[in-house]
Amino acid sequence: MKFWRMSFRAGNRGPPVWDQCLRFGVAAITYHPLELTDLSKHPQGEPKHLWEQLEPSQKASLRRLAYEMATGDVIYVKDGPKIVDKGIVTGAYRFDSQFRLADPKGGAPWAHQVTVDWSRQFSPITRLLGAEPLTVKELSSADVEQLEKAESEAAPPGDQPSDLAHPETSAPRAQPLVEDAYYRESPARLKVIVPLHNRLSNDFCKWLKRKHKIAAAQEQQRVDIRFTAKNLAVLAELKICFGAGTTRSIREALGQLLEYNWGIRWIVNAIPG
Repeated sequence: MKFWRMSFRAGNRGPPVWDQCLRFGVAAITYHPLELTDLSKHPQGEPKHLWEQLEPSQKASLRRLAYEMATGDVIYVKDGPKIVDKGIVTGAYRFDSQFRLADPKGGAPWAHQVTVDWSRQFSPITRLLGAEPLTVKELSSADVEQLEKAESEAAPPGDQPSDLAHPETSAPRAQPLVEDAYYRESPARLKVIVPLHNRLSNDFCKWLKRKHKIAAAQEQQRVDIRFTAKNLAVLAELKICFGAGTTRSIREALGQLLEYNWGIRWIVNAIPG
């Protein structure tokens, strides 16, 4: 799984197309003279005479979207100095021959796309992660750690510690709490999260076997992983943190383990990095 930072604007100061990407559930890019060329019908770097007309940074960005992004990758959306959303890639490159998404002013189609399940619950954060002129940038593990930390700090006001530390200054709620039930994951997101969760579980079990000679049991009595270490029974609850954020995923994992009522001595929460 890779992490990307991507902007959705026609040029450095051109009109944004982010609203259209959010509407259609895609990440999109375009460059003249390849705006009408379906890259899925050509090997990478072909048609050569068209690719040669692109700037190096344009070649890099288009190549990353068309040939390197894969299902399960995460895209952070850059808009000016802010990161305004993130999404998980749910499908490989496709060329939108219907040209539904276009430059608001010039009309050039943004037909090079990957399908994305956008969060829609993201609190914007100020993180440039480099000033290089790249539309699509692959993020390092340090970049992702920085973003995840900023996400947790940008929690909604009701989740901020200051509300609890100074209850006398907290304004009363204008409306009662919502009582309708809701389900956090969308079907599109679950199609990606379930296989990622299974892969994380398998990798963790392989690591236990290889590193500590421990044989673990998976998916027994609602617990992700069980094993015994130094005569202690260990329950492990694994989380894929996309959409919910690291802090909330840890809270959910701890809550699930405590709900099992096993008199836990060790609690393991595995988070993919």
